[in-house]
Amino acid sequence: MKTAMLNIKIDPRVKMDAQLVADELGFSLSSIISATLKNLARTKTVSFSLLEPTPLLQDAIRASRKERQDTTPQHFTSASAMMDSLVRE
Repeated sequence: MKTAMLNIKIDPRVKMDAQLVADELGFSLSSIISATLKNLARTKTVSFSLLEPTPLLQDAIRASRKERQDTTPQHFTSASAMMDSLVRE
């Protein structure tokens, strides 16, 4: 199989962190990058998976949970009463 060289500029900390994860998973960083590029060429899409929420998302989740705890649940006697309450908010 022929190979081509790819030179990229990347933050050294990002490379080191990625290398550690690749090692933990039993892959070389080169094989992960190659697989990612093959997937990009095949699907013409880029996808990312977030297993851990970002700090911003964590803050939003906390705020939402607090707001939900501080709110008294409403009880409705009909669907139209429920819909009216949603329109007013």
